[in-house]
Amino acid sequence: MFNNNTVQTTSYGILSDKVTSGVVVAHLSDLHEKEFGIRNGQLFHKVEKLMPDIIAITGDMVAHEHQKGIDARYTKQFARTLAGIAPAYFVTGNHERNFDGQIEDIMQEYGVTVLRGGDLKKVRAGGNEINIAGMDDVSFSGVDVLDSVGVFSQTSGFNLFLAHRPEYYPLYLHKNIDLVLSGHTHAGQIRFPKIGTFAMSGQGFMPKYVQGEFTDGITTMIISRGLGSSGYPKIRINNPPELVAVYIEPNPKDLA
Repeated sequence: MFNNNTVQTTSYGILSDKVTSGVVVAHLSDLHEKEFGIRNGQLFHKVEKLMPDIIAITGDMVAHEHQKGIDARYTKQFARTLAGIAPAYFVTGNHERNFDGQIEDIMQEYGVTVLRGGDLKKVRAGGNEINIAGMDDVSFSGVDVLDSVGVFSQTSGFNLFLAHRPEYYPLYLHKNIDLVLSGHTHAGQIRFPKIGTFAMSGQGFMPKYVQGEFTDGITTMIISRGLGSSGYPKIRINNPPELVAVYIEPNPKDLA
């Protein structure tokens, strides 16, 4: 029960010389139509408590890509509530690909910005300039990872990239990206003590990009364990659902 119905908040701190005051990003991923409390009240309360400047949603709202239809009520409630807390941004996951843009349309209608490859949004957060871009999951036709990350080539300010899959991290590097937020992995969904995850689709045996924080040069990637579950059996073991909070703070050496 605990490993499937209790949301844990994991906090990360990032120092950057591109911000002059703190920015809080709430990151949600891989809901798979899971509810925490009545109408997701438990989850929304935890997001609201973070007082985020930006909300990032990195795909897989749909329970399963082969189900007959989406739960439109669920997605509408989700989008409306989060958009009412802070500016919210969404990129698709692989489970959205078979539903003809229905999830994306609901997100847009209820106030959540959908980011596709080539989209770049400039926002102000805490007095800082934040550039946000993202891309559809690579399972969608016509997706080009390098084209998607190329939008940051001439930008100034803090650059945030949303991408469902973390295994393309090497392609996100050296592209003027400060922070990548990803999901997809569920951290293996069923985790074994001391071992973690044996194998993962897209990464093979003993996968590297499973959960947590990775930094190479100026680019940090944070992988959410996700909130819901998929596949069969549809359970999480040793792996509670996760809400990620990222605190971006000015680099003290630049303030001296």
